[in-house]
Amino acid sequence: MRITAEKTEAPGQEGLYAPGIDHYSSPQRRDAVKKLWEEPVTFAILQAALEQVPRSGNLSVMDIGCGAGEGLHLLKALRATRSLPDLPRLSYRGLDLDEGLLRLAARTHHDEDDAEFWHGDIRTDIPEEPFDIYLSCGVPYSHLTADELQSTLSRLFRQVKQNKAQSVVVIDVLGRYSLEWVPNWGLTRWPYRMNFFHSEQQADTVPMTFWDAHTLSSCVRTASAAAGCPVKRQRLFDRSIMVGRHTATGQFNPGLPPYRLLVNRLENGMAVAADELRMPQVPDDAPDSIRMFYAGFRRQWNDVLDVMAQRASNLPPAVAALMLARGLRAVEHKLASGLGTGHSLTAVITLDGRG
Repeated sequence: MRITAEKTEAPGQEGLYAPGIDHYSSPQRRDAVKKLWEEPVTFAILQAALEQVPRSGNLSVMDIGCGAGEGLHLLKALRATRSLPDLPRLSYRGLDLDEGLLRLAARTHHDEDDAEFWHGDIRTDIPEEPFDIYLSCGVPYSHLTADELQSTLSRLFRQVKQNKAQSVVVIDVLGRYSLEWVPNWGLTRWPYRMNFFHSEQQADTVPMTFWDAHTLSSCVRTASAAAGCPVKRQRLFDRSIMVGRHTATGQFNPGLPPYRLLVNRLENGMAVAADELRMPQVPDDAPDSIRMFYAGFRRQWNDVLDVMAQRASNLPPAVAALMLARGLRAVEHKLASGLGTGHSLTAVITLDGRG
């Protein structure tokens, strides 16, 4: 284990994630929603990436915007909880600008023999050596403008081409059409604040870019053409449609019910009135694909509430709460379509640079 810190901190980055150090070391971060609603989607993303990697004795992972090393934690958890004993030996490298998070990552993963955390900028400092998976989680690419992301992906794809490798790139960004920020749906970049951090320190407001399936896929295609590195396969995943952390803060859509808080109560066996959980309609001026998605989602979500409201009187309150949570969770996991309607949108891109 080592940290290399050879790059210069970018302007405005120093201390940006100071509250994040508290957050990522807090046991409160892994609430019931994270464990039961979000992490299964994250594991599905990782499994989709692993399926595209030829199995050998070693799996090399470059975690871009690694922060506190959450990607390494998830890979280890996937091996432990998803019964994947054949997961190859892991060689892990993390890259991030925040030295405080990198130090936390090193402390957290001090027992990993083949894990290193590098200080650098994802726009310029992706290493030349080949990796099987270029991972990202925690929406690091949303810090970039659309032009910066296209340039960064072009550089990364070009590196895969030069290495004559088959690699998987996982691109994690904020979803443009999340219910958490309906008033900002008309914008693609706006001031964002992670005030959901479990910290007494105030999180700074920073500009972030928000993506939907069309714009992200277009960016990937342009980068692929510029690099001359074909995309062999692409899959898109939405995560946290109804339970994103800003449903609890009300920061960007104050009229939205605090779904994450309410669902956490359900998942802990506490009763919640069905009317508190009902899903609202989305604006009529939303794109057709987004309106159609939410119309179907709303119908099934509210149907679960109606059915369980009828059954609840014949069940112990805790049992009714857990059954309702399970039913709502099934709707979210079944209907997520990768449109950019979740808190985050993730693309799993398989590149073939061997031609």
